[in-house]
Amino acid sequence: MQNKEEILFSAAENEYRESLRAFLDGVAANKIEREIYEQDFYPRELYGKLGDAGFLAPVLPVECGGMGKLAYEAILADELGAACVPLAWIHSTSSYAYATIARYGNEEQKGKYLPALKSGAAIGAIAITEPGAGSDVMRIKTSAERNGDAYRICGEKRNITNGSKADVLLVWAITSPEVDPARGMSVFIMESDAKGFEVERDYKLLGGFPGTVNSYLRFDDVQIPGRNMLGGENEGAKVMFDELAIERALYAAMLVGEARPILELAVDYSRDREQFGTAISRFEGISFKIADMATKLEAAKLMVYHTVRLIDAGFDAEQESAMAKLLASEAFYEVAHNTVQILGGRGLTDEYPAEWAFRMARLSMIPAGTNEIMRFIVQREVYKMYKGKSGQKKSNVRKA
Repeated sequence: MQNKEEILFSAAENEYRESLRAFLDGVAANKIEREIYEQDFYPRELYGKLGDAGFLAPVLPVECGGMGKLAYEAILADELGAACVPLAWIHSTSSYAYATIARYGNEEQKGKYLPALKSGAAIGAIAITEPGAGSDVMRIKTSAERNGDAYRICGEKRNITNGSKADVLLVWAITSPEVDPARGMSVFIMESDAKGFEVERDYKLLGGFPGTVNSYLRFDDVQIPGRNMLGGENEGAKVMFDELAIERALYAAMLVGEARPILELAVDYSRDREQFGTAISRFEGISFKIADMATKLEAAKLMVYHTVRLIDAGFDAEQESAMAKLLASEAFYEVAHNTVQILGGRGLTDEYPAEWAFRMARLSMIPAGTNEIMRFIVQREVYKMYKGKSGQKKSNVRKA
């Protein structure tokens, strides 16, 4: 009889997942995660091992050494989230970068940048957010002025994950200031050693978040060759919205992975912990929490893989990616919150990862677009599906 994973995933996808799990067990990723929390180091060496073993960039086309599907990339994000959160965060923005280059890059760009990103020798970052442009991405001020065969980039970016560690950054800038930003924005591939590129400072996120960096970047007359433009001139908005759909789906996959071991902790602890002469798992106040946590996490997981399969099939999936990110972050938050509650006083200590997960879960509602913005996207797309006061769908309306 088939198991559930054989229904949801192909044999090749399940084989990839099992091989990845075996690798992560072999390098003791969970132990390294604990060491990162205690010592706060950036696990670049471990990321390189992941590339050496051939697990990175499965979204790349087969001719570029990948498997050609975003579904594999979601499996990778999911498993890294479960095994080593800082490693998952390094991979996250790097994956958004190489997936976007694979989708929009020309043959020269793909040949130059994808091999190093796939091997883990290079790390990528996405540079969109600015001091005055967070949720409102059309407010970016960074400019790209043509200068012969190059573009002169001036501006600043904030809250850039991997910003100071990245070797390759995708930088969005205004190339035609006289028109609406949606029609006057472009994106460039920039190497971190470019003259005029500066890391203003790195920040630590909620509670410290060891093993990661969140950077404030400055571009002071950075000269980027015209051949490094990704896609056509003034097509940056199109590339951005496609990148954001991929980013949200893969970010959601990572959050599903991060939540899995926390749910397992709650289940195991409730079985072992006794109060009033019995295991606390026998109390409905506890077991019903477990039921809700498992249900919402499973719903988030199914939404994630539904979304990546839509993208693999050629749909833009803007609504679905927003739903996936919204569901996954709120499911993770409920799992972490309830696990702290189930563990009681011990959940507040560093004896268990529950309090750490709680902080990470709270953080998860902001990156890749705040949950308020996710709801805005979803309601906007839902209203597009219906017309008039009758509430009838635009298509497939059931006749009375």
